[in-house]
Amino acid sequence: MNMFFKSCLVMLPVFAIGCKENAKAVATEVLENAPPNIVLIVADDMGYNDLGCYGNDFIETPHLDRLAKEGIRFTDGYAAAPLCSPSRASLLTGLHPIQVNITEHIHGNPPAGPHQRLKTPPVSQQLDLEFQTTAELLKAQGYRTAHIGKWHLGGGDFLPEKQGFDVNIAGAWNGLPKSFFYPFFPKGEKPEIQDSSEEGDYLTDVLTDKAADFITAQKDSVFFLSLNYYSPHVPIEGKEDLVEKYRKKRGVTKDTVLPNIHYAAMIESIDQNVGRLLELIQQLGLEKNTLVIFTSDNGGLSVEEVPFFAKHTPPTDNGPLRDGKGYVYEGGIREPFLVKWPLTIAPGTSSSPVIAQDLFNTFAEVSNSDTRVAGSVSLLPILKGETPPERGLLWHLPHYSPQHGKPASAYREGDWKIIHHYEDDRYELFNLQEDLGETRDLAISNIEKLEEMKQKLHAELKRLKAKMPVPNPNFVGTD
Repeated sequence: MNMFFKSCLVMLPVFAIGCKENAKAVATEVLENAPPNIVLIVADDMGYNDLGCYGNDFIETPHLDRLAKEGIRFTDGYAAAPLCSPSRASLLTGLHPIQVNITEHIHGNPPAGPHQRLKTPPVSQQLDLEFQTTAELLKAQGYRTAHIGKWHLGGGDFLPEKQGFDVNIAGAWNGLPKSFFYPFFPKGEKPEIQDSSEEGDYLTDVLTDKAADFITAQKDSVFFLSLNYYSPHVPIEGKEDLVEKYRKKRGVTKDTVLPNIHYAAMIESIDQNVGRLLELIQQLGLEKNTLVIFTSDNGGLSVEEVPFFAKHTPPTDNGPLRDGKGYVYEGGIREPFLVKWPLTIAPGTSSSPVIAQDLFNTFAEVSNSDTRVAGSVSLLPILKGETPPERGLLWHLPHYSPQHGKPASAYREGDWKIIHHYEDDRYELFNLQEDLGETRDLAISNIEKLEEMKQKLHAELKRLKAKMPVPNPNFVGTD
């Protein structure tokens, strides 16, 4: 009898270890089958070259660099447009800006003046409710949803809370703040951030505080956080301690040296705040099954803009890329694009061309939704290391941008990119693999490829029923 009890005592630790291992295996299986939390962070006007992980050797971005190292860094990640509203509408719906009739920023696109050769097509002044958003998609799958920060897709009946978001903080018709320092917007306009802030508070920090509150409150449920920083959009205002840091680092105060020190301070503030959120996610034990995406809505501002209000412009030059915000050259559309999801994807770098509108179908797949939209391609296979089939990407800006860009469309397939300039019906052709800066126009030397790309560009515009600029009957000549 004593031998029996002794045998049982010997077996108990083994049994306990077995139970523990089984419980661990069950927990892992449950986690792997559970949809991930999703944290989407979108900067406003951040350029491709503004982060250390994309080659910037002046601005310090250790937290975003770490995100790139621990996740996948896309070298060919794109916004759907070189301006904010169309880009954001596409990101939210998975549709091309043409399909939601927002091809210019809302409140933009003034009537053609006498010095504009072309009359540009009208655009919607809001993201219409007929279009399903990622928030509506995920809410139907049981997610708690929050929009924090810039919206710029309509006010009133078209605010985030009307588009599937359970929580809306600081998202309205505005495209930019009055200042990045308290009260940020006219007094009383956004009490959800003004009432809990005080003199000296910085908008990027405040929005992150609200995002942290949401994540903490939802830590026991599945959630979707869309955090949209207003930075580094104009007005170019950095926190003084960081401005002083970069002033000393550069040794000169001239804004003509790019990126300028005020802009550098804004970028580092974004980096610090992303770091805060990543640390919180880790502390709450959510890191493994949280999908984090960081990107921007269009390229960095590379021209002088509204000097009396914007301050310190142009703030950046987009490094090796041509032009910036408001142009369909690479500087206006190629973006930082970082993705981390420890449970599912291994760290690495991908050169597959991807675009922000792909996030709709990506979120649909990871949340186990059956909904899909044409034109959005789930990134999950790429994230798992598969090579995607080749496809074409289209950008359509039939407008005069506030950054002096002129009406044009662009189409990329493989290494090749064509641009059609509408004022003079001129085409440019570039090989991005050999000429990332788009400095060598091959339209004349490679007629066969030019004709092939022209056909593909126009076929895609026709398929989407794109609206085109037309001759301006009131044109009297250029300035």
